[in-house]
Amino acid sequence: MDLRFADSHFRVCYFVLKLRGIMRLAKASKFLMGSVVAPAIAAAVVASVIGGVFVANATPSSITVCASKASGAMRYVTSAKCKGQETKLVIGQQGATGATGATGAAGSYATAMSVSSIPSAGYTLALTDAGKLLYSLVSPTITIPTNASVAFPIGTRIDIGQLGATTANIIFITPATGVTLNGGSASAQFDRGAYQMGSLIKIATNEWLFLKPVDENS
Repeated sequence: MDLRFADSHFRVCYFVLKLRGIMRLAKASKFLMGSVVAPAIAAAVVASVIGGVFVANATPSSITVCASKASGAMRYVTSAKCKGQETKLVIGQQGATGATGATGAAGSYATAMSVSSIPSAGYTLALTDAGKLLYSLVSPTITIPTNASVAFPIGTRIDIGQLGATTANIIFITPATGVTLNGGSASAQFDRGAYQMGSLIKIATNEWLFLKPVDENS
């Protein structure tokens, strides 16, 4: 008998037996490569026989393969054991879930606002006023200090409520020298009338906006 023929015959038989075994395994385990099942398994056998490299996903768990250190050829194993001249690889393995990160700090308006009355007829804003609602029943003048005097962070918001019961009660907002208010250096004020509200918002180092609705009853 020609030994070359015998060797070829042995390789074909080995290929067929291996293909049948993996096809049975595919039917039980539902190995998937994309949306193809049986062709992917056949491709795995061919790649293994000719010494190629094949990567597959296992559903629902991971699979173990042994890679030859000499040729790089891979073979699927059910025992999770590889030979000394092979490297064990686990495909589709999922690591443990990482730790949950720390909770961020609460924003300025995550809880109820602090409410304070404007203490005097001429009042200069203080750092402790940030995030508060300041209100008055009379007609005070509120001064916005320079950043050098009181370093409010950019984005600071201070709400101001005019609660005076008569039309003579008006709150005035005055920028200190060097501070810009609504694009200029002039004072701003509420319209005449009680129960009005506006917001001061710092948008730059020495620049503020004063936002308020139009008083339809003035």
